[in-house]
Amino acid sequence: MAVTDHIITPTVGPDFNRRTTEAEFALGTVVMGTKNTGWIYVQAAGTIAAAGTCSVNTGTFVATAGAGPFTADTAFTAGQYGWVRQTAQVLA
Repeated sequence: MAVTDHIITPTVGPDFNRRTTEAEFALGTVVMGTKNTGWIYVQAAGTIAAAGTCSVNTGTFVATAGAGPFTADTAFTAGQYGWVRQTAQVLA
């Protein structure tokens, strides 16, 4: 599913659908999108399905498939970099 959301934070270049094998931004970079969405730049530990939920390690910013407060709107393969959307409140 292609993301129709787009960036509103004053950062140049993020494409929420893009997956790469080399980092284009610092891991952990957070930006805001339209519709009041929050996005974080991560590296996938393994495969994460499109529309799949995931968790993000807040020290390494590595995303892992499974129950978590983030969603990968575009699929990841192991080692890829890209953006995940926060879809649930993170309670500490």
